[in-house]
Amino acid sequence: MDNKFNSVSFPIAHTALVAEGGGQRGIFTAGVLDSWLEKGFNPFKLLIGTSAGAQNLSSYITNQPGFAQTSIASLSRDPHFFNLGRPLIGRSTIDLDWYFNRVGVVNEKGNGLLTHKLNTECGFKRLKQRELLISTTNSSNYQAQFFSPNQDNWLTLLKASSALPFLYRKGVKLGDEFHVDGGLSAPLPVEEAYKRGAHKIVVIRTLPKEYSAHTPWIYRLKSWICSSNQCPKAIDYFVHHEHAYRESLKFIESPPPGVEVIQIFPDKGLKSRLLGSKESDIHLDYQQGKQAGNKFMDQHLQSLVEFQPLVPEINKRTEARVARYC
Repeated sequence: MDNKFNSVSFPIAHTALVAEGGGQRGIFTAGVLDSWLEKGFNPFKLLIGTSAGAQNLSSYITNQPGFAQTSIASLSRDPHFFNLGRPLIGRSTIDLDWYFNRVGVVNEKGNGLLTHKLNTECGFKRLKQRELLISTTNSSNYQAQFFSPNQDNWLTLLKASSALPFLYRKGVKLGDEFHVDGGLSAPLPVEEAYKRGAHKIVVIRTLPKEYSAHTPWIYRLKSWICSSNQCPKAIDYFVHHEHAYRESLKFIESPPPGVEVIQIFPDKGLKSRLLGSKESDIHLDYQQGKQAGNKFMDQHLQSLVEFQPLVPEINKRTEARVARYC
């Protein structure tokens, strides 16, 4: 670990990291976080992720550089995962069951083993001093909900947070309710981080800064199709998402007094798409993310060091033991 990052390798009170979703565009976030993992940089007390953002934060907290990159570049491009013809035979367009089975087990490949398993054991050790929240959308009322993973449900929560409506059946059942993609109701859960006590919030976005989440054609389509209080639920989801996104942008642009929000976003639109991206585009966007991550450390490392309160020596020793373990 680079010595100059040692002072920000343990959690700093009142800090938060928020990661936006975006399907395969999450490769940008993977690049940012891998650049930090390579330096041993993780000063965040609270981490909140949505959809692909939650998957990225999971591999960040389990200290597995390259894990999210492989998940996006390989698993999400596999024909088993995404197939537009499957609804014709009564199956989901995206097969999250297949995807998370690959994330959760050690797979045989040829004469050897292909290991692609989220190291939740390491993750829970690191979460003794941090908190990870995974966002979902309750499909019955469109409300955002935030869950902390436990030994039994980490992958299930990630599946629910990533369950795009209509592309993955009804969603994922958590308790008595079905849940779908967290990005529909909490695309940028920065305000949630503030409500939970964060005063310095870093948010990784997968869309350019100028994206405003305003597409008037959705409202025109809604008024044209909807009649007699009947409206395709898909349009309601889109409208709800846009409203939530704009409200998040308002908070980012005008945070409460004493709150700082630092954004990391692509300098220009990513080449990767939600699904169906080219391998070459994913590679380029990953490299752009790594550059953005290194740039952030160059620009903001000192302010994080100055922001941190006096950290008890016992916390430093605990974090050092965890770092040696995983």
